[in-house]
Amino acid sequence: MAVWEAPDAVRGDGNLVRIRPSDIGAKSGKCAQRLALKVRPGMSRVVDGPVSRRPSKTSALGPLYAVLDLIEFDQIPLEEALTKWRHDPNRRPPHPGLVQWTEHAVRGYLAAVAGSAPLAPVSRQWARQRTGLEDGIPVVHEETVTGRRYEGDGIRELRIPRIKSVDRGPGNPTDGERAETALAAAVLADARPVLSSRWKPQQQLTLGRFTATAHVRVVEIGCVDASRNVLFEGTPEEAYHLYVRTADERVRTVKAGGGYHPGQECGTCELVDICPAVPSRPGFLGVDSPPAQRRSWSMTTARAYRTCPARAYLQGLFLPRADAAENTAATVRGQAVHTAIEELHSRSPVRACASTDAPGTPEHWRAGRWEVSGFQARLGTQMVGDHALVCPLHGLPGDAQVYPERSLVVHDPEADVVVVAKTDLLYRRMDTWFLRETKTTRSLDESDPLVTYPQLALALLLAHEGAVPGTTEGGTTGCRVELERLTGSGPVLTELEGEDGELLSQARRIVTDHVTPWHADQEYVAGPGKHCETCPVIQWCPDRAGRSAT
Repeated sequence: MAVWEAPDAVRGDGNLVRIRPSDIGAKSGKCAQRLALKVRPGMSRVVDGPVSRRPSKTSALGPLYAVLDLIEFDQIPLEEALTKWRHDPNRRPPHPGLVQWTEHAVRGYLAAVAGSAPLAPVSRQWARQRTGLEDGIPVVHEETVTGRRYEGDGIRELRIPRIKSVDRGPGNPTDGERAETALAAAVLADARPVLSSRWKPQQQLTLGRFTATAHVRVVEIGCVDASRNVLFEGTPEEAYHLYVRTADERVRTVKAGGGYHPGQECGTCELVDICPAVPSRPGFLGVDSPPAQRRSWSMTTARAYRTCPARAYLQGLFLPRADAAENTAATVRGQAVHTAIEELHSRSPVRACASTDAPGTPEHWRAGRWEVSGFQARLGTQMVGDHALVCPLHGLPGDAQVYPERSLVVHDPEADVVVVAKTDLLYRRMDTWFLRETKTTRSLDESDPLVTYPQLALALLLAHEGAVPGTTEGGTTGCRVELERLTGSGPVLTELEGEDGELLSQARRIVTDHVTPWHADQEYVAGPGKHCETCPVIQWCPDRAGRSAT
C-alpha cells in the first residue's frame, strides 16, 4: 500500500488517523486526497495571505440531534423541546422549511424507535484506539461512530438517522455500505467513552474505561417515514470478524489517499482554494462581495433559486423529494434519453453510437431509473437513434479521453464561491477539448440558445478561463462548446464560437445575472405561486401557495 503524502501548504501531525464509517463507504469518483486529509485531524493548512472562509455546513439532520438531546438528556417533552430549539437565542432563527422538516423528522425518529426495548441514551461519543508502527513510525489509529448511542441489559446499540426511508425492499447493500456497517459494529464491540473536549478535534482522543458488552446492534432510522432497518446484530466476536472481512482493506485504502478528483464535494472542502486540481479564477462570477461563509453554486441552483429561493435552499439540504411533482412525461423521457446516451458513451473501449443502439422495444423501455412508454418511448427511441448521426465519438480511437457527466469545478476567491458545472460530455479530439451539452425537445426552439440554456453561458466561461484539465486561462482554442439538440424533426448540432468577444460578454452577463441575487441572499424567503404545484420539496415549505390557514 502506498504511503500518503500531504499536499503542499499542509502541515501538522500526520500520524494521528481518525476514521468514521462514512469515510470508508464513499462511492467511486470521490476525491481520495480530500478523504486522506480529512481522516488526519492533526493536519492543517499553512498559507500566506487571506484564507478562504469556512464552507457553509448547514445540515438537515443537525437540528434533529439538537432536539433529541433536549428530549433524552434534559428530559424535556417533545413539543417543549421543539419550541426551545426554534427559539434558541444563541443562533439566528432557522429557515421555516428547516423547522417544518425538523418537526417531521423528530416525530418520525421517535415513532420508529417507540417499540424498541428500553435502553438508556449515552451522551459520550464512542471510539476505539490503537497504536502501532507503520514504516517504522508510531501511528495512533482511532475509529469513531456518529449517530445516537444507547445501552443496557448487555446491549450496545447505535441508531443512525437517515433523511430518506430505510425501507429498502429487495436488494443487497453495496460493498461500501457493508464496510460502513462493519466499522460501526466493531467500534461498538470495542467502545470506550470519549472524554476529550469536542472543541479540540486535532488532538488524540482521551478515552475512558472499556466496559465489555454481550451484544451489539447497528440500526438505521428513516426519519421521513419512521422506517427502521437493522444493519447488524450479533456478538462482539462476530463484529470483529465482519470488520476484518469487509472494512479493514477499505480503511487502508482511505489512509493511503490517491489522486485529486474535483466534483460536488469541493464546495465543502476547506482546501479548495489551494487545491492544485481546482482552478482559481478571481472575478469569474462578476460579484465581489464575499458572503459570511463560502458556498457552492451551479446552474441547477440558479434555476431553482429563480423559481423560488426557499426551493433552492431546501433542495440544497437534500431533503426528501416528491420527484413525481416536477417530472412530467416529457421530463422523464428527456432523462431516459440522457441516461441511455450516457451509458453508450461510457462503453470501453470507446466507440461511436450507432442507430442500432436505440432501444429495441420502442413502445416501452427504460434507462437507469427512468421508464417510458407509448408516445414518449417512441419519441425517445427516435432521439437516441438520431444522436448517432451527430455522436461526437465518431473517428475517436478506443482509448480516447471521453468523460460522460463530468463535473468541472472552479473557485472564484472574490465571491468566495465554488462553481460546480456538471457537463453532459467532456471529450478530447487531437489537442482540443470539447464540452457538449445535449438537450431534448419535441420542437426546435429558435430563440437565443444562451438565454434558453444558460448552462451554455457557464460552459463558455469555463472554456475561456481554462477550467478544463489540460487547458490554460484564456485558451479558447483549447476548448470548444457544442450544443446538441435532439428534436422530433431530427438532430441539430451547433458549435458556439468561444473566441467571439461579444458572445463571451453576453455569457458573462448571463452568469452574473443568475448568481448575483442568490449570492446576496441570506434568508431564502419563499415566493409562492403556480410553480408550487411542481415543487419537489413543497412538503417542507410552510409558505406554499394554497396552504390552508391554521
